[in-house]
Amino acid sequence: MTRALEVRKILSCKINESNLHSYFIDFDLDDDGSLTQMVKQFTRLLTEEIPSFALGYHQGTMVAQENMVRVLIEAANSIYKIDAYEKAAQTYLNDGYFEDDFEDKYLKRGEFGELILHFILKYFFNTLPLVAKIYFKDSYGHAVHGFDSVHINTESSTLWLGESKLYTDGARGIDALVEDLFEHFNSDYFENEFTIISKRIKDTEKNLEKSGANPSYWIDLLNSYTKLSEKLDKIVVPMFCAYETKVFSNYSNTAQFEKDYIEEIKKLNSRFTSKKSKHPWDKKLNIVVILVPLESKKKLISTLHNKLKMLQALGG
Repeated sequence: MTRALEVRKILSCKINESNLHSYFIDFDLDDDGSLTQMVKQFTRLLTEEIPSFALGYHQGTMVAQENMVRVLIEAANSIYKIDAYEKAAQTYLNDGYFEDDFEDKYLKRGEFGELILHFILKYFFNTLPLVAKIYFKDSYGHAVHGFDSVHINTESSTLWLGESKLYTDGARGIDALVEDLFEHFNSDYFENEFTIISKRIKDTEKNLEKSGANPSYWIDLLNSYTKLSEKLDKIVVPMFCAYETKVFSNYSNTAQFEKDYIEEIKKLNSRFTSKKSKHPWDKKLNIVVILVPLESKKKLISTLHNKLKMLQALGG
């Protein structure tokens, strides 16, 4: 079974429109005969994706069998060298969690919204990471700031600049995404971030060429002398939000579940569409909204941190 098929057996796609997509972790029978969300299987898939997320193509495209465990350990270590992930791990593994109004946005990165966005883009939108931000971190242990994902689709020659949120309340997550849209999608922010991204591309040109990414194309696109209108024509903006919901309480009632699910997703999307319409580039941005309702945000993040900490421990 291919990895893409494995992903689709765990992560179910309920809405698949041109600019709105929604997925959820599917359910299966547990030992008691009850339907339980497949969080364990989903976090296993995410854990296996850690090298791609953390290291990207910066250390090559092929890993020898004898080096697989070492690379997994190295990737887990690289994540926990970043303050946000380490502090989030200590919070969640001690039965805590971050409230939606938690003021430190940087620490909330440790809730793995970026990882889940990376995962969905790779397996549902056929992208690959142009820059793995965790590979490039400064001397203070902070990940490179900026867009939450910098992916490309080689078939459409599009650059995917994503933002991600993991919230308890979906409406608050949508509002936070809109804030990022206004803060990050402007000419000054673009120029600063594109300069950084271009440098990172040059650091790994050979490996990107081997993956079929044609680094010179992306460097030219991001050049400060390339027209903004040309850039926007080749940019897709995935806006991702995972959030807690009660709709899964009706999962066994298929008709009621689907009705409640679709109504909730459409309502959140309408909220986003209304708020983002005030952006000066509203008609020029190709935005794809990706919504992932969760039965329990805390359970998902705690399970993932636990898996990664065990993986990290293998390195001694």
